[in-house]
Amino acid sequence: MCVMTINFHQIKHYINHYIVAKRGGHGVHSPFAFQLCEEVFYNRNSFYDLDALKKVRAQLLEDRTELIVEDFGAGSKTFTSNKRKIKDLAAKGISSEKQSETLYKLINFLNCNTIIELGTSIGLNTLYLAKATKNGKVITIEGSKSLVEFASALAKKNNISNVQFIEAKFDDTLPTLLQNNPASLIYIDGNHTYEATMRYFNLALSKKDNHTLLIFDDIYWSEGMTRAWNDIKTNTSVTMSIDLFHFGIIFFKEEVKEKVDLKLFL
Repeated sequence: MCVMTINFHQIKHYINHYIVAKRGGHGVHSPFAFQLCEEVFYNRNSFYDLDALKKVRAQLLEDRTELIVEDFGAGSKTFTSNKRKIKDLAAKGISSEKQSETLYKLINFLNCNTIIELGTSIGLNTLYLAKATKNGKVITIEGSKSLVEFASALAKKNNISNVQFIEAKFDDTLPTLLQNNPASLIYIDGNHTYEATMRYFNLALSKKDNHTLLIFDDIYWSEGMTRAWNDIKTNTSVTMSIDLFHFGIIFFKEEVKEKVDLKLFL
């Protein structure tokens, strides 16, 4: 998730989320959703991987290496220059520790085997995905060559070998990837426009099965992203949506007979 300057749109939706979102699984009636609350969202158990990744994050927050970053998406609300230091990207341009840990626990619990990530950035979140699916693989796509090189080196430095890094534009690569790599999880964290988000959703929809999981980052990044999220969660193929404010999760499980739309506060 890209941490950005808060705007009125986000403030309005955050206030609403704070007021109406459920906490701790209380009032969650769906058995599957309640299980997710217990085992994932409000699971306070310690994980060795998370302790190790916390140290990697701390190192990146001290890294003054400067990269020239190409941006092929909707742009950044945080950075005004394409010259960006790793420590600034780690502090303001990637998922927070809580968000990354939530993704790790979700993947670990659902046993996702093949993960496609749109938007590698410096690759820290990619490490969380890879650690959570040790027997599976992560395919991560990033348009900026400098970010791909840095992220690839970061994975190698931390002895993570189950990640395939692809330097490409999402639209040029995703259709073929989905054709050849049925994904249990598609994590979309880039090109935050309504049109692009709906395009990726419809591509994923054409290849989804009962176990497919979609995660959309920054669903309140802009009015366009929020409109996309609302259109996605009301799609007739979606059986459950979970709004965590910073990202939204979509399920297609047929065993969820009555459609579930949840807002949870982490």
